[in-house]
Amino acid sequence: MNDPTDRPVSVLFVCLGNHCRSPSAQAVADAMLAGRSYARFDSAGTSRSHVGSPPHPLAAAEGAHRGYRVDHLGRQVHPDDFTRCDLIVAMDRMNVDDLERMRGGVDMREGHYRTVEPVQVQLLRRWDPFAMPGDEDTPDPWGEGPAAYRAMFDVLERTMPPLLQPLEWLYRERRDR
Repeated sequence: MNDPTDRPVSVLFVCLGNHCRSPSAQAVADAMLAGRSYARFDSAGTSRSHVGSPPHPLAAAEGAHRGYRVDHLGRQVHPDDFTRCDLIVAMDRMNVDDLERMRGGVDMREGHYRTVEPVQVQLLRRWDPFAMPGDEDTPDPWGEGPAAYRAMFDVLERTMPPLLQPLEWLYRERRDR
C-alpha cells in the first residue's frame, strides 16, 4: 500500500463533541462500504467535551436497531487531520466555522484528491437529496429524545450513498491513472 494511487480516500466526519452525529456517520459509512477498500472513515469533534468517551447511548441504541455498530471513542480534531484527510465532512455550519479556524484557512492536503475537490471541509447534507437551501445542517440530537436520534439516522442513511459514490469513482480514477 506504499503506492499513493492505491491509498483509500480518507474522510473525517466532524461534529461538536464526537458523541452523536459524527460517530454515527462513521458507523453508517463503514457499514455501507461493506468490505470495499476505496475509502477510510474516522470521526472527531471540534470540542474536547467527550474525548475518550463512548458514543451517546441513544446513538448507539438507534444504530444497533438499524444494524450499525456505533462504538467509536470520542476524540478531538487534531492538526494532522487537515493533512491526512482528503475530505472533512462537518455536520453543521458551526462545525465548518470551527474547522476553518482550526486549520487557519490553509488547505494542507497532499495528493490527487485536492486537484479534483477544491474544498476540503464540506457539510454532510451537501449530498442529502432532501436538503433544501438554508436547511444544510444535520440537527444535533444531543439532549433530545429517541425521535431525534431516529431523525438523525434517517439523514445519515439517505445521505451516505450519494457521498460514497463519488469517493469510489475518485479512488478508481486515481488508481487507474
